[in-house]
Amino acid sequence: MGTISTFITFAAIIGVTFSFESTKIVNTKQGKVEGYLTNNGFYYEYLGIRYGVPNKFRAPSPPPKFSGIYKANNPNVICPQFPTHDPLAAPSDTEDCLVLNIYAPSFINATFPVMVFIHGGDFGVGSGSAAFYGADYLVSHSVIVVTLNYRLNAYGFLNLDLPEAPGNAGLKDIRAALRWINENIANFNGDPDNVTVFGQGSGGLAAIYLTMTDTTKGLFHRIISESGTPFAPQAFDAQPLATARQVAKSLGVKTKNTKELLKIYTETPITEVEEAIGKQMNAKSVFLPTVEKIFDDEEPFLTDSPYNILTTGKKHKCFNPVPIIIGINTVEGLTSTLDYYTITSQMDRIKNEDYSALDQRSLIVPFDEREEFRNTIKETFFANTTSDEALVGGIINLNTDFSYVGPISLFSDLYANSSGMPVYQYIFSYIGNRNLGRLLTNSSLAATANRDELFYIFELERMPLPMDENDARIVTFMTMMWTNFAKFGSPTPDPSNGEWLPYHHLAINLEPQYVAPLTPERAYFWRHFYYKYGSDIPKDK
Repeated sequence: MGTISTFITFAAIIGVTFSFESTKIVNTKQGKVEGYLTNNGFYYEYLGIRYGVPNKFRAPSPPPKFSGIYKANNPNVICPQFPTHDPLAAPSDTEDCLVLNIYAPSFINATFPVMVFIHGGDFGVGSGSAAFYGADYLVSHSVIVVTLNYRLNAYGFLNLDLPEAPGNAGLKDIRAALRWINENIANFNGDPDNVTVFGQGSGGLAAIYLTMTDTTKGLFHRIISESGTPFAPQAFDAQPLATARQVAKSLGVKTKNTKELLKIYTETPITEVEEAIGKQMNAKSVFLPTVEKIFDDEEPFLTDSPYNILTTGKKHKCFNPVPIIIGINTVEGLTSTLDYYTITSQMDRIKNEDYSALDQRSLIVPFDEREEFRNTIKETFFANTTSDEALVGGIINLNTDFSYVGPISLFSDLYANSSGMPVYQYIFSYIGNRNLGRLLTNSSLAATANRDELFYIFELERMPLPMDENDARIVTFMTMMWTNFAKFGSPTPDPSNGEWLPYHHLAINLEPQYVAPLTPERAYFWRHFYYKYGSDIPKDK
């Protein structure tokens, strides 16, 4: 294949006048919900439908039944998180936050494929709110879009090895939302037997985690992961008790006793816990998915490590693979400069020759090998430390390779080999007016950053981004491929204009074409360390 034709105009329905009711009432198993026709008349939106009731640190309970009609017009529900400058997040201390939003086409009376979006934010911040993720572009391709909230940081991922805090409550929230969708989406004209889960960053990783539990079988049929992968430092915590103790210290309590830790996290006001998390290095990804112990009265989610599940493959009782699209931007680590506290702390420590700043949470390096490991990383990424620019460049490259390039390369290989499912891979390299990561970092590099692809799929209502003709072509191209995958299982069901084949890397640009994998020598440099020290690899291997 040479290139895929992009001579497509942006999908819009024009020249036809529709007349629809301004509201629409739909039955759910809990009661009637009322949705509202959008200003453009293309779809009904049902905002803030409760899919579960949170139980602190544990799996949620089903939502209660209600009488009357619930007016689904609340776009502003956000789960507890600390204040940050991230335009896709907002501070909150509202625990009753387990809601989803449904965007259903109004212009055709048919049954639609369902696309469920999981927001990113490193499992620490973010929301599925319409203010952050407007569904106009996707819905115009005749799909139903669902966005959702799930619990974050300590409230979503505290694991104390106790029945009261077993871990992965946030992933269990996503599972509960998918069960709600399975039971109710047909009433919104959605097809419960054709559900694609997609997400960006930790949202894409959460979609992947859905394939690593037997408790989600039949609830989804394809996944798309934009820049999300296991094996990265912000993907998995092999030492959750150490994490809980570390944050408890910031709350003024030093203890190893798990019952005491539970008391601290249960009784401390949410705002104080969030403030303590916000002061940590890499604050967004302090609390992460973990392997759970199995307790009575709690349906577990993740009972083995991602590495074990993927290397065992279909023989593993938990592995639940489906076709996948997974991709990356060219210099993902550019956005690590936005975490001002972490990057300045790392720079200061490197300047003072404290190379523990280079340690990776996804690698557990034995004490007697740490100096050698740190020296190798120093010589590779920080040969020049004479200027702040050089230091920042080293941190960007280290984070690009160790959080994205290496882990995504390894995951794609393992998943393709163990699942037998098609794996479509992309590299997003288009630079336009809607590349959020580049805009936030004010980058002049001819490279794409983390989150640069996101607003060629969604509208960012909170911070409207301009769109020229080339941007519109990328919006059309990406949304067509994403929705084709949801509808047909292939991003390019009509090969007459070119075909995106599995196991090939497609560069998404104005002239899409097959390209070599991104910096394979750097991916293999990371792999060397991961196979030696990976935190979720059994140490007898």
